[in-house]
Amino acid sequence: MSFFALKTVALLSMLWDHVTYVWPLALTLEVFFFPDAAEAVPALLVLQRATDYIGRIAAPIFLFSIANGYRHTRNFNRYALRLLIFACLAEYPYYLLFGFHGNIMFTLLLGLLTLRLMDWGNEKRAGLGYALAVWMVIAAEYFRLTEGGGRYILFVLVFYRTELWPVRKKTLLWLFLMPLARYRLIWMLFSEQLFTYRWFHMLCINAVGPLLGVAFTFFYNGEKGRSFPGDKYLWYVFYPAHLLVLGLVSAGHL
Repeated sequence: MSFFALKTVALLSMLWDHVTYVWPLALTLEVFFFPDAAEAVPALLVLQRATDYIGRIAAPIFLFSIANGYRHTRNFNRYALRLLIFACLAEYPYYLLFGFHGNIMFTLLLGLLTLRLMDWGNEKRAGLGYALAVWMVIAAEYFRLTEGGGRYILFVLVFYRTELWPVRKKTLLWLFLMPLARYRLIWMLFSEQLFTYRWFHMLCINAVGPLLGVAFTFFYNGEKGRSFPGDKYLWYVFYPAHLLVLGLVSAGHL
């Protein structure tokens, strides 16, 4: 699977996740096909729960793309600046749609800077870079200023460091790491005894769902894939653009 194909899968997954956030699948289908139903149709709720996993594919692929982009970029400063510009452009649309700040492009930027800091530190002194990277992960998780926090930055580091690992070894690592990264949900589930279907589904969606996105990265063949004029900026422009449209729709301005 080429890098272009991976990014296309991530883009469609993200679009699905955000569109169904504005128009929940079960409710939308009920309005169009079962307008006279006295109560929610159970089959539609099951369908929505099943398709919720589609929206969890995107984030791991975007995080993988940062590790891959850092490895192959010809101009780190330009790459980081591009992320910063579009992160700033996306911040108002992100807030308009979700009601809080810290869109994922800021997280991707922090992941990129962490990779740079790690390599710089290791050039200065053996092990220093790893210590700085751990500090970045802890700080990002503690302050939680961006989507995914330190958990997503850790994932960027893992993608970067395990590039040459065999698939079986990477699979075992991610099967352990992904649920562990959702320790807060697991702790809440057991400490507050929230043993309901809703909470179990939430745990599965957030701890197991992203593994689908990780699995897609295992099929990356190292090739760039299809290209066209301006393709480099399509992915950047699409993010704030679709957030703005959906945000305006959600707010009733469209």
